[in-house]
Amino acid sequence: MTNVTNITETVPFQFYIQTIGRGAKRRRSLTQAEAKNAMAMILKGKVTDMQLGAFLMLIRVREETSEEAAGFVEAIRESFQPQVPDKIKVDVDWGSYAGKRRTLPWFLLSIQLLVDAGYKVLLHGIVGSDEGRLYSESFMDTLWWPVASDLAEAAQNIEQRGVCYLPIENYAPPVKTLMDNRAELGLRSPVHTVARMLNPLNAGLSVHGVFHKGYDDLHQLVAQRLSVDNDSQSVLAFCGDAGEAEVRPDRKTVIKCVSNGQATEFDMPKTFVNVDPTQKSVNPDDLLALWRGEIEHDYGKASVLETLAMVLVKLEGLTIEQAWARAESLWLAR
Repeated sequence: MTNVTNITETVPFQFYIQTIGRGAKRRRSLTQAEAKNAMAMILKGKVTDMQLGAFLMLIRVREETSEEAAGFVEAIRESFQPQVPDKIKVDVDWGSYAGKRRTLPWFLLSIQLLVDAGYKVLLHGIVGSDEGRLYSESFMDTLWWPVASDLAEAAQNIEQRGVCYLPIENYAPPVKTLMDNRAELGLRSPVHTVARMLNPLNAGLSVHGVFHKGYDDLHQLVAQRLSVDNDSQSVLAFCGDAGEAEVRPDRKTVIKCVSNGQATEFDMPKTFVNVDPTQKSVNPDDLLALWRGEIEHDYGKASVLETLAMVLVKLEGLTIEQAWARAESLWLAR
C-alpha cells in the first residue's frame, strides 16, 4: 500500500466534508491520502450517520476521482488484509455486483471453462435489493461452486476446486453495510465502484464490468495508481452487460487494460446480430442446459465465448483470433 501519513486521529471527519462540499470556488476533490484516511474512519465507525450520508452523496453528485477511488480501495484492502492467507495463488479475480436483467449470467460458464483449463478463479459479489435482477450467488448450487464464509475458506476452496464465490459481507462486512445504504439513499455511492476493484486474494488478473461509459476509464486510472505498489497485477475493465463483467456479442466492446503499470486497450468485435432489447431470456435452467448441450442458445453461447476470449487475450498473451480459437476449443472439450 502507498505509504502516507495517517491523519485519521488528528483530523475531524468534518474536514473531508468541508473539502468536497464548500462553494464552487473553494471546494476540491480529496487527495488519495485524504480519501484513504476518510474511508478508514468510516470503516472504523468514527463518523455519524449524517456525516456519512453527506460525504457519500457529495461525492456521488460530481462522481469520484481516480485519486479518491484509489484511496478508498487502499483503506478497504488494509481493513481485511490481515485475513488474507499466505502463499495463495489465484489467477483471476472476478467481481459480480450488478446482477443481470435481460439475459442470464452467461459469464459464469466462461469462468467454468477457465477453471476446466486449470486456472484458479475467485468470484466475489453481492446480492442486491433489486428484485428484477438475477445475482450470481443464486447460481452457485446450480454450478456446484462452493460459497466461502471468509477469505481463508475461499482460499482453501480455490486450492481444492479451482473456483469459489465469496460474498462481500464475508470478508468486508462494513462495505456491505455501506452498499446497503443505497436502498435508503436511492442512489449508488462510490462504494459500488470500488467494490469491483478490491481483488481480495491478490489475483494476477482482475476483471471489472461497469455499466456507465466513463467508469471503464476510471477503473483503468485507479489500476494505474494502485500499480505503483504492485505492478504484477493486471486489470481488464469494460462496459459489460447490465454492468456485469460479461462481453455483449451484439456490439463492439472496448476493453481498457492495465499491465505492468501501463494502460492499453483493445476491441472485442461485434459477432452477433442485434438482439431485441425487449426480449428477455432469464430462465435459470437454461444456463446448465446450454452447458450440457440440451438446448441451443446462440446468443448465450456467443456471450460465453466472447467473454472467455477477452480474458484469454490477457491471460495467455494471445491475439483476438487466437483467443477465439482457444475459447472455441475449450467449449467443445467441456
